[in-house]
Amino acid sequence: MKIILFISVSINFLFILIISLIIIRKGGIEFINSQFQKYQKNHNEIVYTPYYTHKKSQYEKLPKSELDIIFLGDSLTDEGEWIELLDNVNIRNRGISGDTTNRILDRLDTIVMGKPNQIFLTIGINDFINESRSSDYILEKYKEILSHIRTQTPKTKVIVQSVLPVNNQILGYWYSNQNIIGFNSKLEKLAQEFNYQYINVFPKLSDSQNQLYAKYTNDGLHLNGDAYLVWRDAVKEYLSTDPR
Repeated sequence: MKIILFISVSINFLFILIISLIIIRKGGIEFINSQFQKYQKNHNEIVYTPYYTHKKSQYEKLPKSELDIIFLGDSLTDEGEWIELLDNVNIRNRGISGDTTNRILDRLDTIVMGKPNQIFLTIGINDFINESRSSDYILEKYKEILSHIRTQTPKTKVIVQSVLPVNNQILGYWYSNQNIIGFNSKLEKLAQEFNYQYINVFPKLSDSQNQLYAKYTNDGLHLNGDAYLVWRDAVKEYLSTDPR
């Protein structure tokens, strides 16, 4: 009887371990959140995570100024200590982990309300990985974002940053970097149409195989301190010195 119980417990443990490894390779908590959101969308509901709603609510309440330099995006932006990295007290980090182009559109009014000096925009990787959106779909959403900014705050300088590479060998963020490169090429042309600055950060963080350098990540997607120093160096020359 004890042997049967031991075998049963061992099988259950092995099953849980396999499922856990699959979830980790897909992106962990972010993957679970994205799958839950897909389920809700299929049932004609839009449900945001508590983290998203709490951060969005906080951003709505915080003071806004025409001096603000906004860093806008998903977890890659959210996790950057931009004020310290760029030594500028006018910087406001408005990244939210898990964000997509649709979510940026949902909270964009809060961002443009203060007529900020600059907006550094980085978004799209969650559209690709978690929502399986096409390049054309994401590009159209980008166009909506840029159009909205242009209409609501025409004097704001917008810096469009490329989608960053992933590393498919580390915990398996399985998405083609060639697709990202192709999308970035289209994104650069879109930025030019709006006469906005474009920064291609992708090659600065990628290796000879167009993978996110293994030395810059622990999970294949998110960045460590060394990577943020590289990113900082890529954008610092575009940081406004205009006091308005």
